[in-house]
Amino acid sequence: MKIKNLCALFLCLTLFNCATDDTNSEVAENIFNGDIILNSQADVDALSKFKYTKITGYLRIQTLSNLTYIHNLSALSDLTEIGGDLILENNSGLKSMESFSKLKHIGGSLILFDNGIKNLNGFLNLKSIGANLTITHNGLQNMDGLENLNSIGGQFYINQNQIGSLEMFRNVTTTLKDYIWLEMDQLESLAGLPKIGSTTASIRIAQTKIENLEAFSNLQHIEGSLELINNDHLTSLDGFDNIKSIQEKLSIRGNDVLKDLDQIHNLNILKGDLDIFGNIGLGNIDGLSKLMSIGGYADISYNDILTNLDGLVNVKTTGGRLKVESNAILSDFCGLNTLIANGGTLLDIKLNSYNPTKQNFNDGDCSK
Repeated sequence: MKIKNLCALFLCLTLFNCATDDTNSEVAENIFNGDIILNSQADVDALSKFKYTKITGYLRIQTLSNLTYIHNLSALSDLTEIGGDLILENNSGLKSMESFSKLKHIGGSLILFDNGIKNLNGFLNLKSIGANLTITHNGLQNMDGLENLNSIGGQFYINQNQIGSLEMFRNVTTTLKDYIWLEMDQLESLAGLPKIGSTTASIRIAQTKIENLEAFSNLQHIEGSLELINNDHLTSLDGFDNIKSIQEKLSIRGNDVLKDLDQIHNLNILKGDLDIFGNIGLGNIDGLSKLMSIGGYADISYNDILTNLDGLVNVKTTGGRLKVESNAILSDFCGLNTLIANGGTLLDIKLNSYNPTKQNFNDGDCSK
């Protein structure tokens, strides 16, 4: 066990013993000033006699060896507040969070990564997380236990394939303004997702069963990237109607039943790359028609029923090459006339139904 300011541990124990009143049934506040790192069950057990109620720094619990599995956190059962991060990582022997049943506030981030925990019932009294919420690759069967959480100050990052609902976050009243990452194979709805404001950082929604994006209806500006990856039930971009700017990349990949990009029709600033790849049901990209420029490269490939590129009719420049490849029936490239006439890009066009060269464009042969 590595504990910063080790002398403080013994001082706190002395103060705790002196402060205890036999006539008072309440546990006296017992604060540890500093950070605590626990790498084995022996490390955890060594804390049991101190009965800390608050840690001013971070608490990191990480099993480093299969010979020292952490499986019981009862030594931490008096904690009500952690000033910094609470990080639990690589604890396959840990099945329960019940020892955190008194915990109300985490000043930093709550990070749960690669643990054996089955549920989050131990967090029923948790009210606030000052920074990021990260829950990824745990043994969770559900995320019940977070129903009383009302504040998240940073990123919202959930990567749990077996979880099908976000309803446990329905009481969060703060607005998400940081990175939103949802990768959840069983997720069918965004109901319960905390409120999204007019501006947020990057958004990644991958491998879900959601059908629409209506939870994002207030969003106007994305300060990072927008990525929609392998959402096989996503039929439209409903909810993105008000998006005006994306400061980094727009990536729409592998959304098999997405028919068009019409709901993103207000997007007029894209400072990063454009990546439209492998959307086998995508018939057109007309929703991009307000774009005047693309800040990075553009890749429009493997969209099986895409017939034209009219959505790029107003694009004058790109920051990198324009790649258009293996769109099986794409034969109309006239939407690129403005871009070609402006000399604004390096073309890489191949394996489509028609593959015009710059000379073809100059000759007026932009379609077949």
